[in-house]
Amino acid sequence: MKLSLKGFSLVELITVTTIIAVLSATGLISYRIYIKKAVISSLKSAVMVNVQLIQAQYDMNGYWVTDDPDNENLTTPEELEAAGLVTRNWSDEFIMRVFKKEGYPHVIAREEIGHRKYGIEVDYHFKTRELIVTDIEEDD
Repeated sequence: MKLSLKGFSLVELITVTTIIAVLSATGLISYRIYIKKAVISSLKSAVMVNVQLIQAQYDMNGYWVTDDPDNENLTTPEELEAAGLVTRNWSDEFIMRVFKKEGYPHVIAREEIGHRKYGIEVDYHFKTRELIVTDIEEDD
């Protein structure tokens, strides 16, 4: 009578483990890219809401929200809210700043998600009319 052993060889186990490791690494990288794109989209949206509010205020009143000589920089949530601007979204995921640069308002949003920051900043300058996304981590 022939005795047959059933099981996996070492080569089969190593092959399966390697495949699982490669798939996991690919999934993790894809997830991080997806989250970063979502953060950028959220920041762009937040900045553009304030840009529209600032432009509407200028169109109606003829002066920029940063034209106050005593306070050209709206840095606290209270100052932003007093000017009718959005300070943070519902989950405190970003910090918003509005200040004067070259005579025009400049809007900046920087993400603050959890303990790990993605290092993304989105800004809009009314003089150039450009929305710029900066990856602060890559600049370091």
